[in-house]
Amino acid sequence: MLQLFVPTSKVQKDRQIMRDTDARVAKYSRRGLVLNFIVAVSCLVFGDFFQNYQNLSIVLIVGLLLVTLLRAYYLFRFDTLYARAPARWRNQYFFASFLGAGWWAFILVSLTWLNGMRDETLIMWLYSVVFYSSVANVFAPYRRFLTTYLFIGQVPAALTAVLLFSVEGYLYGSIMLVFYTMLSHQAKVTSNTYWERLEANYALRERAKGLEFEQRSSKAAIELKNEFLVNLGQEFRSSLNDILGTLALVDDEQMSERHRELLLLASKAAERQLDLVNNVVDFSKITTKSLELEKVPFNLRRLLEKLVQDFALEAHQQGIELNYVFDQELPRRVEGDATRLGQIFGTLMTYAVKHSGMAQIFVEAVFHPGENESGELQLVISDASRTAHDEDTDERSDQNLRGIGLSICKGLAECMGGSVNLVENRESGKRIVINVQLDVVAYQDVGQQEQRLRGKRILLVDIPEVVALDLVDQLARWGMKSTRVYGHTQAIKQLKASAQSEQLEDLVLIYNKLDSFDGLVLSRSIATEPALSGLAQIIAMSLLQRDSDETKNHLHEYPQVSCIEKPIMHRKLYETLVHRLLSHDTSEALLAEEEDDGINPVAGRRVLLVEDQRVSQMVVSGMLKKLGCQVHVASNGKEALSAIGKEKFDLVLMDCDMPELDGIAATERIREAEADDGGRHLPIVAMTSFTADEDQDRCRAAGMDDHISKPLRYEALQSHLEQWLGKGR
Repeated sequence: MLQLFVPTSKVQKDRQIMRDTDARVAKYSRRGLVLNFIVAVSCLVFGDFFQNYQNLSIVLIVGLLLVTLLRAYYLFRFDTLYARAPARWRNQYFFASFLGAGWWAFILVSLTWLNGMRDETLIMWLYSVVFYSSVANVFAPYRRFLTTYLFIGQVPAALTAVLLFSVEGYLYGSIMLVFYTMLSHQAKVTSNTYWERLEANYALRERAKGLEFEQRSSKAAIELKNEFLVNLGQEFRSSLNDILGTLALVDDEQMSERHRELLLLASKAAERQLDLVNNVVDFSKITTKSLELEKVPFNLRRLLEKLVQDFALEAHQQGIELNYVFDQELPRRVEGDATRLGQIFGTLMTYAVKHSGMAQIFVEAVFHPGENESGELQLVISDASRTAHDEDTDERSDQNLRGIGLSICKGLAECMGGSVNLVENRESGKRIVINVQLDVVAYQDVGQQEQRLRGKRILLVDIPEVVALDLVDQLARWGMKSTRVYGHTQAIKQLKASAQSEQLEDLVLIYNKLDSFDGLVLSRSIATEPALSGLAQIIAMSLLQRDSDETKNHLHEYPQVSCIEKPIMHRKLYETLVHRLLSHDTSEALLAEEEDDGINPVAGRRVLLVEDQRVSQMVVSGMLKKLGCQVHVASNGKEALSAIGKEKFDLVLMDCDMPELDGIAATERIREAEADDGGRHLPIVAMTSFTADEDQDRCRAAGMDDHISKPLRYEALQSHLEQWLGKGR
């Protein structure tokens, strides 16, 4: 069979595209099919032609009816016939259309030759012009078919009109031939445009499919990598659980200094391994944008002081002085993710200690209030004494923050609405600038402190300049009068002058440097001076210096001397000042400063520990007993249900992965029992090595109130217990 359409491009070989094209042809052809028959019958029956040529009119009408029925067969059964053989339907419909065009041309030729260019003939010619104009647009995708179709339907009638040898015949015949030429050209242009548009759309779709496939492949690879990292992290957590738990239970009071130092090193090493595991898991969550942040209230200044203090020993071991200044306008309590903030600071602080090229590291904290009780905390870690307010010209180089830990810090800061940047200056060294968004809960209130120490005089000796400025302001807020001097000679001279004027200071604060014990020398000189022997003293020194035999002997020989760890924490300094100057117990000072301090809220509480591993039972039980809790141990979910049925507990620590009956199923049964008998809600805290969000969701869905990650840290366990067993519960 003659092929009027041969696919040559990918678009023309696409089954869906060709079906849409043929369906469009069939749709518009059905509309004109009946109309053509009605127009032709009306012209042949209701005019003079029927009266003059009755038999011919009947033949023309019957032939048109048969051709119309043939075309209707292919058009109205399109879905059925096309599904069997698309190309065959197309060719057969083209052949049927040629028959229809030929019979229509036969009708026009008969009317034109026998009736002339008048009455019914003119109506049929006019309708033909309109009909073929619309057909040219519908059949445009198939240019070869359309050109042939137009030729069969128009050219015979045009030639017949010319053969009439009349003016009207020449005119109408010429117009029809010109019209055919125009439609043929239009068919070529429209056909090219149609297929070019489809090819462009096809290319876009193929590109989109390619990108989607690449995205799915990339996403699958990321998910596989993340799953591997999470599983690997779980295995490491399980192994580190026993190590950290056992080290936390070791009583270091009866150990030698050497053994105590080794224990501390082992604990630090294990914690670093755990931090590495946490970083790997966090990295996978950040890359998939699945990290969820906590939003809990916490004491901002206390957290920052603890973070700085935790790194004091490491910095001092490297021979680096660590000092800080926190803005007095820092809010007292804020709301945010304290754990993530500590993780960012800890990682970057470790980086600063390892890569510091100078003898000191300085930490500054500033809070910039925003709108709606929110604001931005800015932490600056620098290896020089300059602060964030200095006006030097900096060169920023974020690319220097390399490594998985530093990348995680940047990702975490961005998740907290902030950023991490490394700022370098040729003269001033490096600064790491951390910005995070926090919500303000409450601002500072130091009214009670100002009353206790008002009027007391203090001499500050060898305090670093940038620290001294902040310390003087803090002492002034407590109502104290301070004087600053530098060097042994100036200190003795100032004290003697004050004694002669009967305005002797109430206390001396001596700042001892890392590389010497000059502070002890000055302290001994003051203590052995008859006029100054009763003067209270505080020496600020590193933990290593404080634990030395020389310092211990000095403190034993001179009871008027106290020692405070560097960097000087305001809270600890206040306690020591109150104790030295007012002879009050430090716990009383603590109560005056912190409204949430008091007796141990978890002491005496009954805790059910559900854990199947023997080592973990020993470790967690030891932690709970160290916190003052009464502990009952169950090895699986069935034993836990039995124990709860017999005894009353204040809280359940439930391991999720256990034989016989796991923690999820056991929790569901506990909640069902509470719902049936209307019993009280028993707090259940999950213990799990799995930290993925879906695992936490499973715990919450089962009815667990909270979760704590393995390996358990003593401080984290204490925090969770205080939350669920604290006052008012």
